[in-house]
Amino acid sequence: MVATALASGPVVGLIALAVVVAAGGHLARSRATVIAGLALLFVATALLLLGAHAAYRHDPTDPRPCGAAGGCK
Repeated sequence: MVATALASGPVVGLIALAVVVAAGGHLARSRATVIAGLALLFVATALLLLGAHAAYRHDPTDPRPCGAAGGCK
């Protein structure tokens, strides 16, 4: 799969679901539900980082602007 074809929508949806599950667990005072929501949040964060790595792994251009430290080498 080409990195530019990766969509961020499912990851954002998973983050939103995780927040709702964790908040619902707090409201229901269910420790297991809170833990499940936080686990989903960690999984979504890992997927976000892996997607970012895949998107810039083979891109030879520097995405930073020329004025940034280390940019335009």
